Amino acid sequence: MLDEILLLTNGPGELSTWVPPVLSRLRQRVPQARVELFLIRDQFAAGTEALKARELPLEALSGRRAFLRRLVAGRARGRGLVLMLGGAPRDAVWLGRATGYPAFAYTFDPKAFHPGLRAVLVDSERTRRAMMAQGADPSRVAVVGNLVVDALCEAQPYPSLEVDVLLFAGSRPFAARYMLGFLLAAAERMALERPQLRFAWVRSRLLPEAVVAEALEAREVRALGGVGARWEGDRLRTEGGLEVQVLDENLRYSAMRQAHLALTLPGTNTLELALARLPSLVLLPLHKPELLPLEGVLHWLLRLPGTGPLKRHLVWRLASQIPFLALPNQWLGEAVFPELRGAFTPDEVARAGLGLLSRGPEVRARLERLQAEPGADNLVAHLLLCEVR
Repeated sequence: MLDEILLLTNGPGELSTWVPPVLSRLRQRVPQARVELFLIRDQFAAGTEALKARELPLEALSGRRAFLRRLVAGRARGRGLVLMLGGAPRDAVWLGRATGYPAFAYTFDPKAFHPGLRAVLVDSERTRRAMMAQGADPSRVAVVGNLVVDALCEAQPYPSLEVDVLLFAGSRPFAARYMLGFLLAAAERMALERPQLRFAWVRSRLLPEAVVAEALEAREVRALGGVGARWEGDRLRTEGGLEVQVLDENLRYSAMRQAHLALTLPGTNTLELALARLPSLVLLPLHKPELLPLEGVLHWLLRLPGTGPLKRHLVWRLASQIPFLALPNQWLGEAVFPELRGAFTPDEVARAGLGLLSRGPEVRARLERLQAEPGADNLVAHLLLCEVR
C-alpha cells in the first residue's frame, strides 16, 4: 500500500475544482497514506492559495522552497506517487525522479504530455485525440473524466438564492481591483433597463480584505467608467444606488443553478458555468494589457524596465489571434458564450448582457452538447491500479 502521496497544483481554479474531489477519494481509498500538497505558484496564481488549501485534510502544505528541498533530499524509502493537478508537468517529473515515485498528471491541455510521466489522465476523448495529434504515446494517456463535474455534483445544497445576474470579478488581486468596479457599473446600466434584476457578486475567498477595499474605492477604474460601492451590512450599495448581494464562493454552484446570467473573466469558472447551464458573457478587458500575465519566459522578460509598450502591443496581438477565450467555446468550436475583448465600456457589457438574457433558452440548449462525466473515482482507481503493477 502507499505510504505517501505528493500532490502539486498551481492556481485558484485547480485548487477549487480539481484537488478537493481527488483528495476526498484518496482519503477513502488509502487512509493510511501521508498526503502533502505543494503549491507551485506561477504568474497566474492569486498568491493567497494557501489560505484555502489550509482547509483541506492534508498532513503537509508546502511551497516552492519545500519542493526544491525535496528534489535534493534523495529517494524516499517507502512507496508513493506524485500527481500533478495543475501546473507544469516537468515539476511532477522532477519530483518523481527525486523520490523514486511514479509521476502522473491530470489535464485538459493537449500540450501537457511529458514522456517522463507514468501516465497523463485527461478529461475526455476529445483531449486524448488532440494529445495523440501532438505525438503523445497512446499507452500513456487515459481518459478518466472531468473533475469539474465532480466539484459541481458534490457542492452542498443551499436554500433558494434570489439572484438573476452573477458578477465574477476574479480571484486574482490584479484583476479584482479593476473588474469589480467595472462590473458594478455594467450592473447599474443593466438595472436602468431592467429594474427588477437582482445582482450578486461572487466573492473569492482568495481576495484579501485590503484588495476588496481597494476594489470598492474604484480609483483604478473610474477612468474606464467603473464605479465604487460601500458596504451596507452584508451587501453592497453602488454609487448609483444599486443593491448587490455578496455571496461567498462556497455558494457559487447553487447560485449558478438559480441565476439567469453571469458576467465573468476567462478561466476554469467558464467551464463551471457551462456545466451548470448558465448563459455567460466572457470579458477580456485590454484597457491595461501590461497587467496581464503571459505564458512562459515572456512574462518575466516583459517585466523588465522599459518593456511596457512592447508588452501592450504583444498582448493585443496575442488576444486577437485566440479564436475563443472560454473553455466551453474552445471545446464546442463556437461562441456559445459571447465574448468581449479589447477596450470596451460598461455600457457595451450591459447591452451584451441584456441581449444574452433574452437568448437564455437558446444558449442553454446549445450547452447541452457539452457532454462531460465525473472523473475523480476513475482517476484514483487508475492511480492505484498503476501503483500495484
